[in-house]
Amino acid sequence: MAGRTNTSLPTMTDVRSCLGIRDFDSPPYFTNSSFSFRNALEGYERPDGELDDTVNNLHNLVHALLNGTSGLSHSAANDPIFLVLHSFTDAIFDEWMRRFVPSNATYPDEMAPIGHNRDYNMVPFFPPVTNDEIYVTSDQLGYSYAISLDDADEASVFVLGSTLGGVFVGLLVLLLIFVLYLRQRKNRGFEPLIRADFTNRKYTEEA
Repeated sequence: MAGRTNTSLPTMTDVRSCLGIRDFDSPPYFTNSSFSFRNALEGYERPDGELDDTVNNLHNLVHALLNGTSGLSHSAANDPIFLVLHSFTDAIFDEWMRRFVPSNATYPDEMAPIGHNRDYNMVPFFPPVTNDEIYVTSDQLGYSYAISLDDADEASVFVLGSTLGGVFVGLLVLLLIFVLYLRQRKNRGFEPLIRADFTNRKYTEEA
């Protein structure tokens, strides 16, 4: 992926589209599989499941956009942002698991590349852990994510509503203060700068 240039990162629309793919994987269980959630999340097909020769979507797209160290398979893990990218990728996978609650039978048990079948051990982790054992939600593995991708739309609406509500309340408070000021000014009336008492008597009478 090194040397490729991209103008924008994947969007939340892309993430939601990927989360809509029901099948975890499809034959031939490789980078040319179509309508495969795994393949869409990795970025080898478009987020909606259509094959894409550029293989430059979601996860792959971020690596390509960052370029440099992150754009090379053998050095990507040295980039500090690698952890952030793959944690978010795992959060998308976790949301997919919660939505569809797939059985272990949906994970391919044969014909996938070496190390990727259901009962194969994940290399180079030790002690040996099979793919089947980690095909579960994050809470079953002892951790969870702060972001809830399922509530992303509701959260956006809530933030927007809260902001507009705050502005409206602020305007009401300013209006109330202005009305109270006018009322107080009216009750006090206008006072002259100099207080003086005048009579109707003429100057001759006073003399």
